[in-house]
Amino acid sequence: MAKHQAAERYPARDRAAVRTVALATIGLTLLVIAMIASYSGAFAKPTLHHMTVAIAGPEQLVDGIRGQDVLTVNEVGDDAAARAQVYERKTDAAFVVAPNGEMKIYVAGGGGHSVAAAAETVGRSIAAKAGLRPDVEDVAPASAGDPSGTVEFYAIIFISIGASVGATVFVRVMGTVRKPLTLALRSATLAGYAALLAGAVTLYVDVILDALTGHTGQVFAVLWLYAMAVGGVITGVAAAFGAVASMVLTAFLVVVGNAAAAGPVGRPLLSGFYSTFTAIVPQGSGVSLLRSVSYFGGNGAMTPLVTLAIWAGSGALLAFLATASRVNYRALYERYLPGRAGRDRALLRPGVLSPAD
Repeated sequence: MAKHQAAERYPARDRAAVRTVALATIGLTLLVIAMIASYSGAFAKPTLHHMTVAIAGPEQLVDGIRGQDVLTVNEVGDDAAARAQVYERKTDAAFVVAPNGEMKIYVAGGGGHSVAAAAETVGRSIAAKAGLRPDVEDVAPASAGDPSGTVEFYAIIFISIGASVGATVFVRVMGTVRKPLTLALRSATLAGYAALLAGAVTLYVDVILDALTGHTGQVFAVLWLYAMAVGGVITGVAAAFGAVASMVLTAFLVVVGNAAAAGPVGRPLLSGFYSTFTAIVPQGSGVSLLRSVSYFGGNGAMTPLVTLAIWAGSGALLAFLATASRVNYRALYERYLPGRAGRDRALLRPGVLSPAD
Protein backbone atom coordinates (compact mmCIF):
# COMPACT_ATOMS: atom_id res chain seq x y z
CA MET A 1 0.00 0.00 0.00
CA ALA A 2 2.82 2.38 0.90
CA LYS A 3 4.63 1.65 -2.37
CA HIS A 4 1.46 2.34 -4.33
CA GLN A 5 0.98 5.66 -2.53
CA ALA A 6 4.58 6.68 -3.21
CA ALA A 7 4.20 5.85 -6.90
CA GLU A 8 1.10 8.03 -7.02
CA ARG A 9 2.74 10.87 -5.12
CA TYR A 10 5.98 11.35 -7.12
CA PRO A 11 4.36 11.61 -10.57
CA ALA A 12 2.10 14.31 -9.17
CA ARG A 13 5.16 16.21 -7.94
CA ASP A 14 6.82 15.80 -11.30
CA ARG A 15 3.75 17.12 -13.09
CA ALA A 16 3.65 20.13 -10.76
CA ALA A 17 7.34 20.81 -11.36
CA VAL A 18 6.89 20.62 -15.13
CA ARG A 19 3.89 22.95 -14.94
CA THR A 20 5.87 25.44 -12.84
CA VAL A 21 8.82 25.40 -15.24
CA ALA A 22 6.51 25.79 -18.23
CA LEU A 23 4.74 28.78 -16.70
CA ALA A 24 8.05 30.38 -15.72
CA THR A 25 9.39 29.86 -19.24
CA ILE A 26 6.31 31.40 -20.84
CA GLY A 27 6.35 34.30 -18.37
CA LEU A 28 10.02 35.09 -19.00
CA THR A 29 9.51 34.87 -22.76
CA LEU A 30 6.60 37.30 -22.60
CA LEU A 31 8.70 39.64 -20.44
CA VAL A 32 11.51 39.64 -23.01
CA ILE A 33 9.06 40.34 -25.85
CA ALA A 34 7.48 43.15 -23.84
CA MET A 35 10.92 44.68 -23.21
CA ILE A 36 11.80 44.52 -26.91
CA ALA A 37 8.48 46.11 -27.86
CA SER A 38 8.92 48.80 -25.20
CA TYR A 39 12.51 49.69 -26.10
CA SER A 40 11.92 49.63 -29.85
CA GLY A 41 8.80 51.76 -29.46
CA ALA A 42 10.67 54.30 -27.35
CA PHE A 43 14.15 54.36 -28.90
CA ALA A 44 14.11 52.87 -32.42
CA LYS A 45 12.70 55.88 -34.27
CA PRO A 46 13.10 58.96 -32.08
CA THR A 47 10.95 61.84 -33.31
CA LEU A 48 10.69 65.31 -31.85
CA HIS A 49 7.33 65.50 -30.07
CA HIS A 50 7.77 68.40 -27.70
CA MET A 51 10.60 70.78 -26.89
CA THR A 52 10.71 73.88 -24.70
CA VAL A 53 12.89 76.70 -25.98
CA ALA A 54 13.82 80.17 -24.71
CA ILE A 55 13.88 82.91 -27.37
CA ALA A 56 15.22 86.44 -27.40
CA GLY A 57 14.64 88.22 -30.68
CA PRO A 58 12.23 90.18 -32.89
CA GLU A 59 8.55 89.64 -32.13
CA GLN A 60 7.89 88.45 -35.67
CA LEU A 61 10.44 85.66 -35.32
CA VAL A 62 9.13 84.73 -31.88
CA ASP A 63 5.58 84.47 -33.20
CA GLY A 64 6.73 82.32 -36.10
CA ILE A 65 8.52 79.90 -33.77
CA ARG A 66 5.59 79.89 -31.39
CA GLY A 67 3.40 78.64 -34.23
CA GLN A 68 5.30 75.36 -34.49
CA ASP A 69 3.35 72.56 -32.79
CA VAL A 70 6.35 70.76 -31.29
CA LEU A 71 7.84 73.86 -29.65
CA THR A 72 6.85 75.64 -26.45
CA VAL A 73 8.32 79.15 -26.28
CA ASN A 74 9.63 81.00 -23.25
CA GLU A 75 10.24 84.56 -24.39
CA VAL A 76 13.14 86.23 -22.56
CA GLY A 77 14.74 89.65 -22.69
CA ASP A 78 18.36 89.04 -23.63
CA ASP A 79 21.17 86.62 -24.36
CA ALA A 80 22.14 86.03 -20.73
CA ALA A 81 18.58 85.19 -19.72
CA ALA A 82 18.21 82.76 -22.61
CA ARG A 83 21.46 81.00 -21.80
CA ALA A 84 20.52 80.78 -18.11
CA GLN A 85 17.21 79.10 -18.99
CA VAL A 86 19.09 76.21 -20.61
CA TYR A 87 21.68 75.83 -17.84
CA GLU A 88 18.99 75.98 -15.15
CA ARG A 89 17.10 73.20 -17.01
CA LYS A 90 14.02 75.35 -17.52
CA THR A 91 14.22 74.84 -21.29
CA ASP A 92 15.81 72.31 -23.63
CA ALA A 93 17.44 74.96 -25.82
CA ALA A 94 17.56 78.69 -26.48
CA PHE A 95 17.70 80.87 -29.61
CA VAL A 96 18.99 84.44 -29.49
CA VAL A 97 19.01 86.84 -32.44
CA ALA A 98 21.86 89.36 -32.37
CA PRO A 99 21.82 92.76 -34.15
CA ASN A 100 24.65 91.63 -36.46
CA GLY A 101 22.44 88.98 -38.11
CA GLU A 102 23.71 86.06 -36.04
CA MET A 103 21.45 83.61 -34.21
CA LYS A 104 22.95 82.02 -31.13
CA ILE A 105 21.78 78.45 -30.52
CA TYR A 106 22.27 77.27 -26.95
CA VAL A 107 22.06 73.52 -26.31
CA ALA A 108 22.98 71.22 -23.40
CA GLY A 109 24.80 68.00 -24.32
CA GLY A 110 24.78 66.88 -20.69
CA GLY A 111 21.00 66.64 -20.88
CA GLY A 112 21.26 64.07 -23.65
CA HIS A 113 23.12 64.05 -26.97
CA SER A 114 19.97 63.33 -28.99
CA VAL A 115 18.10 66.27 -27.47
CA ALA A 116 21.03 68.62 -28.10
CA ALA A 117 21.30 67.42 -31.70
CA ALA A 118 17.55 67.86 -32.25
CA ALA A 119 17.69 71.38 -30.75
CA GLU A 120 20.61 72.29 -33.00
CA THR A 121 18.75 70.99 -36.05
CA VAL A 122 15.65 73.02 -35.19
CA GLY A 123 17.75 76.12 -34.53
CA ARG A 124 19.67 75.86 -37.79
CA SER A 125 16.42 75.40 -39.71
CA ILE A 126 14.94 78.53 -38.13
CA ALA A 127 18.11 80.51 -38.80
CA ALA A 128 18.17 79.42 -42.45
CA LYS A 129 14.57 80.48 -43.02
CA ALA A 130 15.20 83.84 -41.34
CA GLY A 131 18.44 84.47 -43.23
CA LEU A 132 20.55 84.40 -40.02
CA ARG A 133 23.98 82.90 -39.34
CA PRO A 134 23.75 80.08 -36.77
CA ASP A 135 26.30 79.84 -33.96
CA VAL A 136 25.96 76.83 -31.64
CA GLU A 137 27.17 76.78 -28.02
CA ASP A 138 26.88 73.86 -25.62
CA VAL A 139 26.31 75.33 -22.15
CA ALA A 140 26.55 71.97 -20.35
CA PRO A 141 28.66 69.61 -22.47
CA ALA A 142 28.93 65.92 -21.67
CA SER A 143 32.31 64.69 -20.45
CA ALA A 144 35.05 63.36 -22.71
CA GLY A 145 34.53 59.96 -21.08
CA ASP A 146 30.86 59.94 -22.07
CA PRO A 147 30.37 62.09 -25.19
CA SER A 148 27.01 60.47 -25.99
CA GLY A 149 25.68 61.25 -22.50
CA THR A 150 24.31 57.74 -21.91
CA VAL A 151 26.42 56.50 -18.98
CA GLU A 152 23.90 58.03 -16.55
CA PHE A 153 21.12 55.99 -18.12
CA TYR A 154 23.01 52.70 -17.98
CA ALA A 155 24.17 53.33 -14.42
CA ILE A 156 20.56 53.84 -13.31
CA ILE A 157 19.21 50.88 -15.28
CA PHE A 158 21.73 48.39 -13.92
CA ILE A 159 21.34 49.67 -10.37
CA SER A 160 17.61 49.04 -10.89
CA ILE A 161 18.36 45.41 -11.66
CA GLY A 162 20.64 45.05 -8.66
CA ALA A 163 18.26 46.81 -6.26
CA SER A 164 15.15 44.93 -7.38
CA VAL A 165 16.84 41.52 -7.40
CA GLY A 166 18.47 42.23 -4.04
CA ALA A 167 15.18 43.28 -2.45
CA THR A 168 13.50 40.13 -3.80
CA VAL A 169 16.27 37.91 -2.45
CA PHE A 170 16.08 39.55 0.98
CA VAL A 171 12.33 38.90 1.09
CA ARG A 172 12.84 35.25 0.19
CA VAL A 173 15.78 34.65 2.55
CA MET A 174 14.60 36.65 5.57
CA GLY A 175 10.93 35.76 5.24
CA THR A 176 7.94 37.78 6.35
CA VAL A 177 8.63 40.66 8.71
CA ARG A 178 6.55 40.26 11.87
CA LYS A 179 8.46 42.28 14.47
CA PRO A 180 9.70 45.89 14.58
CA LEU A 181 13.23 44.69 15.28
CA THR A 182 13.17 42.49 12.19
CA LEU A 183 11.90 45.44 10.15
CA ALA A 184 14.77 47.56 11.44
CA LEU A 185 17.29 44.86 10.53
CA ARG A 186 15.75 44.46 7.07
CA SER A 187 15.90 48.23 6.53
CA ALA A 188 19.53 48.37 7.67
CA THR A 189 20.41 45.49 5.36
CA LEU A 190 18.73 47.21 2.41
CA ALA A 191 20.47 50.52 3.20
CA GLY A 192 23.85 48.80 3.41
CA TYR A 193 23.26 46.91 0.18
CA ALA A 194 22.17 50.13 -1.56
CA ALA A 195 25.36 51.80 -0.32
CA LEU A 196 27.44 48.91 -1.69
CA LEU A 197 25.71 49.15 -5.08
CA ALA A 198 26.02 52.93 -5.22
CA GLY A 199 29.66 52.83 -4.15
CA ALA A 200 30.64 50.23 -6.74
CA VAL A 201 28.86 52.01 -9.60
CA THR A 202 30.25 55.40 -8.52
CA LEU A 203 33.76 53.98 -8.43
CA TYR A 204 33.41 52.60 -11.94
CA VAL A 205 31.58 55.38 -13.82
CA ASP A 206 33.00 58.38 -11.97
CA VAL A 207 36.51 57.33 -10.97
CA ILE A 208 37.58 54.62 -13.43
CA LEU A 209 35.72 55.78 -16.55
CA ASP A 210 35.75 59.46 -15.56
CA ALA A 211 32.40 59.66 -17.37
CA LEU A 212 30.66 62.09 -15.01
CA THR A 213 31.84 65.56 -14.09
CA GLY A 214 29.88 65.98 -10.87
CA HIS A 215 31.28 65.73 -7.37
CA THR A 216 31.90 62.08 -6.45
CA GLY A 217 29.98 62.41 -3.19
CA GLN A 218 26.95 63.82 -5.00
CA VAL A 219 27.01 61.03 -7.57
CA PHE A 220 27.16 58.44 -4.78
CA ALA A 221 24.28 60.11 -2.90
CA VAL A 222 22.07 60.11 -6.01
CA LEU A 223 22.77 56.46 -6.76
CA TRP A 224 22.24 55.45 -3.12
CA LEU A 225 18.90 57.27 -2.94
CA TYR A 226 17.85 55.69 -6.22
CA ALA A 227 18.76 52.18 -5.04
CA MET A 228 16.84 52.79 -1.81
CA ALA A 229 13.81 54.01 -3.76
CA VAL A 230 13.66 50.93 -5.99
CA GLY A 231 14.62 48.37 -3.35
CA GLY A 232 12.44 50.00 -0.72
CA VAL A 233 9.27 50.13 -2.76
CA ILE A 234 9.65 46.51 -3.90
CA THR A 235 10.23 45.43 -0.30
CA GLY A 236 7.21 47.42 0.88
CA VAL A 237 4.90 46.07 -1.81
CA ALA A 238 6.03 42.50 -1.11
CA ALA A 239 5.42 43.00 2.62
CA ALA A 240 1.98 44.53 2.15
CA PHE A 241 0.58 42.67 -0.85
CA GLY A 242 2.75 39.61 -1.37
CA ALA A 243 5.40 38.35 -3.78
CA VAL A 244 3.12 38.37 -6.82
CA ALA A 245 2.41 42.08 -6.42
CA SER A 246 6.13 42.85 -6.12
CA MET A 247 6.80 40.80 -9.27
CA VAL A 248 4.14 42.79 -11.15
CA LEU A 249 5.69 46.06 -9.99
CA THR A 250 9.16 44.85 -11.00
CA ALA A 251 7.86 43.90 -14.46
CA PHE A 252 6.27 47.34 -14.86
CA LEU A 253 9.48 49.11 -13.89
CA VAL A 254 11.55 46.95 -16.24
CA VAL A 255 9.21 47.17 -19.24
CA VAL A 256 7.82 50.71 -18.97
CA GLY A 257 10.13 52.42 -16.47
CA ASN A 258 13.39 51.69 -18.29
CA ALA A 259 12.02 52.96 -21.60
CA ALA A 260 10.43 56.01 -19.98
CA ALA A 261 13.77 56.96 -18.41
CA ALA A 262 14.56 58.56 -21.79
CA GLY A 263 18.28 57.98 -21.45
CA PRO A 264 19.41 57.38 -25.04
CA VAL A 265 16.98 59.77 -26.74
CA GLY A 266 15.69 62.26 -24.17
CA ARG A 267 12.13 63.12 -23.16
CA PRO A 268 11.44 65.58 -26.04
CA LEU A 269 11.92 62.71 -28.49
CA LEU A 270 9.74 60.17 -26.67
CA SER A 271 6.16 59.48 -27.63
CA GLY A 272 3.39 60.83 -25.43
CA PHE A 273 2.90 57.46 -23.70
CA TYR A 274 6.47 57.13 -22.45
CA SER A 275 7.04 60.84 -21.79
CA THR A 276 4.03 60.78 -19.46
CA PHE A 277 5.81 58.28 -17.21
CA THR A 278 9.25 59.90 -17.35
CA ALA A 279 8.64 62.14 -14.34
CA ILE A 280 6.75 59.37 -12.48
CA VAL A 281 8.90 56.24 -12.62
CA PRO A 282 12.07 56.19 -10.50
CA GLN A 283 14.28 55.57 -13.54
CA GLY A 284 13.32 58.88 -15.16
CA SER A 285 13.93 60.77 -11.94
CA GLY A 286 17.22 58.93 -11.34
CA VAL A 287 18.61 59.82 -14.78
CA SER A 288 17.43 63.44 -14.49
CA LEU A 289 18.87 63.87 -11.00
CA LEU A 290 22.21 62.32 -11.96
CA ARG A 291 22.48 64.66 -14.95
CA SER A 292 21.57 67.67 -12.81
CA VAL A 293 24.40 67.09 -10.34
CA SER A 294 26.87 66.05 -13.05
CA TYR A 295 26.43 68.77 -15.67
CA PHE A 296 24.09 71.50 -14.43
CA GLY A 297 25.42 72.40 -11.00
CA GLY A 298 22.38 70.90 -9.28
CA ASN A 299 19.86 72.91 -11.29
CA GLY A 300 16.61 71.05 -11.91
CA ALA A 301 17.31 68.57 -9.12
CA MET A 302 14.36 69.31 -6.85
CA THR A 303 11.57 67.54 -8.77
CA PRO A 304 13.42 64.23 -9.33
CA LEU A 305 14.74 64.36 -5.77
CA VAL A 306 11.21 64.67 -4.37
CA THR A 307 9.95 61.93 -6.70
CA LEU A 308 12.60 59.45 -5.54
CA ALA A 309 11.92 60.37 -1.91
CA ILE A 310 8.22 59.62 -2.47
CA TRP A 311 9.03 56.18 -3.92
CA ALA A 312 11.37 55.38 -1.03
CA GLY A 313 8.95 56.76 1.56
CA SER A 314 6.02 54.81 0.10
CA GLY A 315 7.98 51.57 0.37
CA ALA A 316 8.93 52.32 3.97
CA LEU A 317 5.33 53.17 4.87
CA LEU A 318 3.96 49.98 3.30
CA ALA A 319 6.55 47.86 5.09
CA PHE A 320 5.80 49.57 8.42
CA LEU A 321 2.03 49.14 8.06
CA ALA A 322 2.39 45.51 7.02
CA THR A 323 4.64 44.82 10.01
CA ALA A 324 2.33 46.64 12.41
CA SER A 325 -0.63 44.57 11.23
CA ARG A 326 1.22 41.35 12.15
CA VAL A 327 2.60 42.39 15.52
CA ASN A 328 1.12 40.74 18.63
CA TYR A 329 1.08 43.84 20.79
CA ARG A 330 -0.20 42.01 23.86
CA ALA A 331 2.77 39.63 23.71
CA LEU A 332 5.18 42.54 23.33
CA TYR A 333 3.51 44.35 26.22
CA GLU A 334 3.86 41.36 28.50
CA ARG A 335 7.44 40.70 27.37
CA TYR A 336 8.86 44.16 27.93
CA LEU A 337 6.76 45.02 31.02
CA PRO A 338 6.58 41.71 32.88
CA GLY A 339 5.84 43.25 36.26
CA ARG A 340 2.95 45.28 34.98
CA ALA A 341 1.69 42.32 32.96
CA GLY A 342 1.75 40.11 36.05
CA ARG A 343 -0.27 42.64 38.03
CA ASP A 344 -2.75 42.94 35.18
CA ARG A 345 -3.16 39.18 35.02
CA ALA A 346 -3.86 39.15 38.79
CA LEU A 347 -6.83 41.43 38.27
CA LEU A 348 -10.06 39.89 37.08
CA ARG A 349 -11.66 41.34 34.02
CA PRO A 350 -15.30 42.37 34.51
CA GLY A 351 -17.69 39.48 34.25
CA VAL A 352 -15.01 36.77 34.73
CA LEU A 353 -15.23 34.52 37.80
CA SER A 354 -12.15 33.41 39.73
CA PRO A 355 -11.22 29.67 39.78
CA ALA A 356 -12.34 29.53 43.38
CA ASP A 357 -15.85 30.50 42.38
